Amino acid sequence: MNFKSLSHCVSVKTKTIVLVLIVIVALSVIFFFIRYLDIKSFARSNQLMELKRVKIVYSQTLKRVKKFYITRGYANINSYGIREAFENGDIKSLHDLSLPRWKIITKENRFLSTFCFYDKYGKLLTYFGKKPQPHLSFFDSLKKPYDGFWYGDKNFFYHTVSEVRDKNSQIIGYVVFVIDPRFFLSQIRKIMNIDAYIYFKDSKHKILFSLKKDLRVEKSIKNPDLLNSKEIKLNGIAFLPYVIIGKGVDRNNDFKIIFLQDISHWKKIVDKAMLQSIIVMILLIIITVVVINYGFDIILRQLDELNSKLVQSQSELRELNTDLQKRVQKEIGLKLKKQKEANEKERILVHQSKLASMGEMIGNIAHQWRQPLTELSSILINMELFFERGKLTKQRLQDKIEDANIQINFMSRTIDDFRNFFSSGKQKELLKVSVPFKKVEKLMSASLKNNNIKLNLDIRDDFDIFVYPNEITQALLNLISNAKDALVQRDIKNACICISSYNDEKSHIIEVRDNAGGIKTDPIEKIFEPYFSTKHATSGTGIGLYMTKIIVEKNNAGKIIASNCDNGAIFKIIFKK
Repeated sequence: MNFKSLSHCVSVKTKTIVLVLIVIVALSVIFFFIRYLDIKSFARSNQLMELKRVKIVYSQTLKRVKKFYITRGYANINSYGIREAFENGDIKSLHDLSLPRWKIITKENRFLSTFCFYDKYGKLLTYFGKKPQPHLSFFDSLKKPYDGFWYGDKNFFYHTVSEVRDKNSQIIGYVVFVIDPRFFLSQIRKIMNIDAYIYFKDSKHKILFSLKKDLRVEKSIKNPDLLNSKEIKLNGIAFLPYVIIGKGVDRNNDFKIIFLQDISHWKKIVDKAMLQSIIVMILLIIITVVVINYGFDIILRQLDELNSKLVQSQSELRELNTDLQKRVQKEIGLKLKKQKEANEKERILVHQSKLASMGEMIGNIAHQWRQPLTELSSILINMELFFERGKLTKQRLQDKIEDANIQINFMSRTIDDFRNFFSSGKQKELLKVSVPFKKVEKLMSASLKNNNIKLNLDIRDDFDIFVYPNEITQALLNLISNAKDALVQRDIKNACICISSYNDEKSHIIEVRDNAGGIKTDPIEKIFEPYFSTKHATSGTGIGLYMTKIIVEKNNAGKIIASNCDNGAIFKIIFKK
């Protein structure tokens, strides 16, 4: 191997290594990105579950606290002497009788700030703990106080209200428990081990409740730009805030419950995934470089061997190609010769079909002319008799001549009908299906009548077909002639041929049905083969149904199907809509 080829090989090796490294790096980046999205999606899913759980814990805690302290309020109301003290306005008895209960409930909940009593107008009667509002706030719409979060006297609190009623169920006062909102934060922390904050803000006041003081946390929470699920960092730790709108007793008392979820664990997982991806990528690069570097020479030697074999194969291929061209030319010549022979056979079949049709038509002409010729003969005999008896008047002669002209005109029209059938018009037309039906009826009526065969036309749908008119007429004549021959040959009583037209969902259908007993050939499709006939050799050529199939399927884009019914054969000509 010379220097030039060596430098070329080195260049190819370098390009290959670079290309493979690019592919590996790209795949590694894609793999890392997919893994990163997967971990992030998993983390997001867990965070949303955590938020849902927080909402449930908050909601359940709120319901539990409300129920517990309203129940405690009614328990106090039902205690000895409490209701009577309300009725009598005896504040001292109310205070003395409720003091033991206050000592008990303060030990249960350190966040219970006040236990107080109001009259039916909302005026403070007495209380335990921190001083409450002197007047209890009422809902105008309800005409009574309501449980929930309130802002009053520069403080934000939660209270429950238990109604005191007399024997007539009239409200005579209220028992109220006032609870520091931090109680709910403690419950959330106890159940979920997560820090939460309650933040109330109106046009004049901002109040933040937390279980532990942290100025940096409070500053972040009070930030109006704080967004739900937007990461923040506090004291070097990443948190994800969740903001839930807490409902106060009315819109003016709504507040925010803010939860901070420590997501440093997920950060570590993502960082670990990134590090693993980088290590895997570096290892793949090292392995790739080693494999390509040491394996490239072996590949080059194999390529040289393959190249020499390729040159030899190309030489052999050229020889095979030359030989193949000669064979192809020979095969094309043979195929053209066979095609020419097939075309010639088809031309002969068409010619034979026309001759057979002409024979049929001549027979039909004979049937059509038999009646008018008999009438002409009768007219001439009458004229001769009147002449011999001297009774051939001028008027009688004119009448007989007129009768003769009627028969002659009928015979002339018959000739025109048959001549038009054999005209060489070779252009497709859009025509109603009733047109070839009536033409066939006119051409075959005399022949069928002579053989006592009834022809029924059943035009259920007179649809349009785009066909060669004479060809489709010839196809129908072939089917009717075959049916006629079968009916005559089998001497069928009440012989009948029915031609019908109708539509289905996808097709236009022409149907020719007889009651000649059906087709005995198996398989039935064999009747469409050239020179196949079920008739006697002297009365059948075996090309009628073959030409009918050629006319329908090859020339007029239709399809013909033969089948048997209970008492005869059915031929269906189908055109797509």
